[in-house]
Amino acid sequence: MRSKKVWRELLEIAKSYYDEDKIFYSKTKRGIYKIKSFSKDKIVIKKLSGKLDEVLGKKRFIENWDKLIYGIEWNISPAIKSFLKLHPKIVEDEKGNLVYKE
Repeated sequence: MRSKKVWRELLEIAKSYYDEDKIFYSKTKRGIYKIKSFSKDKIVIKKLSGKLDEVLGKKRFIENWDKLIYGIEWNISPAIKSFLKLHPKIVEDEKGNLVYKE
């Protein structure tokens, strides 16, 4: 299944950002994030200028896979949206929705 392959690729991105202690930004550069932790089932994103961490779970990602394929609006936090855009095939369309491009 394609969604599980993309999830594994996202875990690799999370691992590289975690190992190198790299940060990433939101679209407006107001949000600054880093990977706090990750496992095979979830990725925890720490907002450096806030108290709450954001969690992207494997189950939630797979359940919303169709929204990524068809570019349907998906109610996710800016931290998770910024992280998903680190994947080379996940881009933002003109309406601000994330789309997976083959």
